[in-house]
Amino acid sequence: MPPGQDVTGTAAACGARAGHSLTEAPLPTRAALATVGLVTVAGVVIGVVTRTGSAVMVMLGGFADAPDYMARGEMALVSRALPAQPYHAAADLGLAAAEEMIGQVERGAEEAAAAGLRGAAGGLREGAAVLGVAVVVKAVSVPASLADIMRSHAWMHAAEGMLYRDAVLGAARRCGWAAHAVEMSSLPDAEQSLGVIGRAAGRPWRRIEKDAARAAITLLTRKPPVTRGGVPRPGPGGAGRC
Repeated sequence: MPPGQDVTGTAAACGARAGHSLTEAPLPTRAALATVGLVTVAGVVIGVVTRTGSAVMVMLGGFADAPDYMARGEMALVSRALPAQPYHAAADLGLAAAEEMIGQVERGAEEAAAAGLRGAAGGLREGAAVLGVAVVVKAVSVPASLADIMRSHAWMHAAEGMLYRDAVLGAARRCGWAAHAVEMSSLPDAEQSLGVIGRAAGRPWRRIEKDAARAAITLLTRKPPVTRGGVPRPGPGGAGRC
């Protein structure tokens, strides 16, 4: 793919149902928390931040201390036929009808996220493999009972946030990639790297894109030390360990 080419068409063809777009760089709950440093330089990782009905993703390669910007994109997670805030929309329904509506949004969001992630991966240059997806989460909890959730406006908001983040985590697993929930409070500062990535990505470069990039960085390994002869030294775990 030529340097700097917009791959929106390719991504949309792969995942039109997700309603996402993707721009490639010039060439250079319920899930366990992420284990840092899982992906080698040969792989690509995706950092995702969800919001009501949509998500922003940033794709990186390279190393944690020297990440390479690969691409960015946004994807819709709910169709126009369904409410983006299903708990709020179901507030006046009976429990059975509310559960059905919320279930439809959950299933649709995971399908849309899977299409969006596959489309994003399909827009990368040949040979680039997605090896992990990191989704930013907040430490929140809601009651197990839908009836209890519906009694609190704050819990309805929290449940909707969990719905979309869990949809992306589930979609990543469906795509065959490692899925990791990364708590917002554990994201690295990475200010210098964010500056470099932001210049490569261009505008908009808001807090949401920065947080997606910071999540992706948690899955990258650090650059191995190099000896005087230019040969990388193995880390504490030996030559075979990332």
